[in-house]
Amino acid sequence: MAKKTSHRKYSENLEKERRILLHFNSINFNIVRPTSPIIYYETLPVNAKVCSIYMEVAQHGSLKDMIIKAGRRLPENVVGYCTLLILEGLKDLHRAGYVHCDLRPENILIFRTFTHGELCQLKLADFGLAKEPNGPRPLDGSLFAGNQAYLAPEGVGPRRVISSALDIWSLGVMVIEMLGAIVGGRSDYLSETLSPMAWDFVKKCRVHDPEARATAEELLSHPFVMQSLGVPPFELLPVPPCLSDGEIQGRFY
Repeated sequence: MAKKTSHRKYSENLEKERRILLHFNSINFNIVRPTSPIIYYETLPVNAKVCSIYMEVAQHGSLKDMIIKAGRRLPENVVGYCTLLILEGLKDLHRAGYVHCDLRPENILIFRTFTHGELCQLKLADFGLAKEPNGPRPLDGSLFAGNQAYLAPEGVGPRRVISSALDIWSLGVMVIEMLGAIVGGRSDYLSETLSPMAWDFVKKCRVHDPEARATAEELLSHPFVMQSLGVPPFELLPVPPCLSDGEIQGRFY
């Protein structure tokens, strides 16, 4: 089990995360699953009052780890596959009225898959800043604290709009990061040109008008995420941690 601990003054965020994980526990396998239905309160020896929740262990780290291990650039068909799994999680999340509000590679966890031909399983995690249906908006300035490269334009300022479109913008930033972009602030630097298919997908994610931005359900049918992992990657990567008994799952090698 993985234990997530927070100071008690942030217990509201942890309680919200627990509620969300429990809600999707039997609905979506692309969202991290809790291993206990309750939140635990304790006082540490240094008299620090903390609270904790328990969830499944992501033994292979996060999508951020995968990007770094691959030299900060993944083959396009692998990026399409990873994006497909993220969209599967977002589809159910958004359909139920939730917004993640903190979608970035560090919050996408990697799990081993037992399905032949698949690379790995990715799951959405860290829902402490998420917006629940009919719930209050996250506090101003709390979104993507310390790194606002993933934050959509409408998420900034006193008149900010928090909707599912916010997560789609973040996904678009993650896609170009997986494809080698250096993301930061409001500008991104790509060392190589994206394929027309990848660029079309990113453009649909980063439409400035949130109401005109593509939805997770619409993007699931985009050719970019329908690419086959059977197509040999156009560059070889270091062996990733997504292994099962020493054998690589899928075609990620």
